[in-house]
Amino acid sequence: MERRLYQRIPIQVSAIVTTEEGVRIKVVAVDVSSKGLGVECHTKQRNMITPGGSFVHDGKPVSVEVDLNLPDDGLSSNIVIRCNVVFSRRMSSEQCKIGLRYTNIEKDDYERLVQFIEKARVS
Repeated sequence: MERRLYQRIPIQVSAIVTTEEGVRIKVVAVDVSSKGLGVECHTKQRNMITPGGSFVHDGKPVSVEVDLNLPDDGLSSNIVIRCNVVFSRRMSSEQCKIGLRYTNIEKDDYERLVQFIEKARVS
């Protein structure tokens, strides 16, 4: 049973995470909901996004920008989302998962995201 208020939809799409310092890191988005998403990456990439896995910096959540490449009826659609890191978890010795919560997303991008999620639920 899904205990979450906002159900996650499993996906496998490319995404670019841009840190506050402007470093761009290619990751894979592995799940998405109307409130956040999960990405997987190599430990070295995780350390660039959340140094040592710490997702709080100066008492505030680490903030990143995510350029998410959603497939939409055979075409790809980029959505740019500002997010806070809410967790960082090591999945194996070399792989990590980072949980992100949306903090700023344009209305049109949010509507495309919700449409993508609704289509995925029906499939």
